[in-house]
Amino acid sequence: MELSEYLSRTNVLDFLQALEISAYVVDKNRKIVFWNGQATSLTGYDSEEVIGRKCAEQVLNHVDRTGIPVCSTDLCPLYQAIKNGIPVEVPFAVYGLTKSGKRRPFSVFGLPIKNGNEILGAVELFTDAEKLDADMSLAITIQEGFVPESNDKIEFFYRPSTGLGGDMIYYNPPWIGIIDISGHGVAAALVSMLIRISLDSVIAFDPPLNALPYLLENELKRFKLQGVYLTSIFGQLKEDEFTFINMGHPSPVNITQKKVVKTKNVVPVGWGLSDEYDESIINRHKLSDGNLLLYTDGLTEMKTKTGMLGTEGLISTLAPEDNTTSIYLKTLSLRASGLQEDDITMILIKQ
Repeated sequence: MELSEYLSRTNVLDFLQALEISAYVVDKNRKIVFWNGQATSLTGYDSEEVIGRKCAEQVLNHVDRTGIPVCSTDLCPLYQAIKNGIPVEVPFAVYGLTKSGKRRPFSVFGLPIKNGNEILGAVELFTDAEKLDADMSLAITIQEGFVPESNDKIEFFYRPSTGLGGDMIYYNPPWIGIIDISGHGVAAALVSMLIRISLDSVIAFDPPLNALPYLLENELKRFKLQGVYLTSIFGQLKEDEFTFINMGHPSPVNITQKKVVKTKNVVPVGWGLSDEYDESIINRHKLSDGNLLLYTDGLTEMKTKTGMLGTEGLISTLAPEDNTTSIYLKTLSLRASGLQEDDITMILIKQ
């Protein structure tokens, strides 16, 4: 059955027109076939101006907070609803182009339109997200305030996938660490604040490096977090040597020599398995041997046109003179789509 026939046989359009929520209907090619009055009120577009066009064709043309298009990527809720036949909510505000030429934040939800098991199209519901966007902007500003400034010895790079992230940089000289927290978005960002507080408490007593996993594990138990864990490379930078432990994290890369630095690893913190380790878990890297790149797995697990980038793929792009920005831009050029699917964080410790 065609979508137009299905719509004419049902009262779907009457129902959507009566809704006090902005809504529009698209066919399987995401071409707009219906636009309700609330959508006109919110965007300024009359139905005659948008019917027959796609959202990406300078109608709403949604982008995310960083300006990356949503309508032309897999993140589009209409694409996902039609492809998978399930309701899809974008987990953050998107910015739609209004008739005035200004972008406005919206909360967006896509629903498939089905006749039995046959998917005919989809409906998108969208509402004003000004308050949500203001709250998110404040939260992002607070989280970004904890990212340390780069200096001649160390570069810091932090790029979350949705504005707020579950990656974290800890810098309290001589202590330095990169941390990847399970999950994404607001919840992971809040957990990162608890972990920062816990690290401050533990480090205040200047513990031996090998005791850190066990002490941090016990400190986090106070918060009774279920299903939350973290991986990390954490250590001390003193003069020409970085001594560190690896808690289930991707191994560092010596970008000068273009090779992985093999490390002794312990389990991630949060599984309840951290032990009172001895000094045998400590790793050492002399900076005279090369610049050391610490990174979260969002960098190597990104999808390229030939599959996942991976550690070897990352190494193949590196040059000894690279900085964190050039590394990010190189991997960005290999990405299969414009969408950054995971948080990307890097620390580059230089000679």
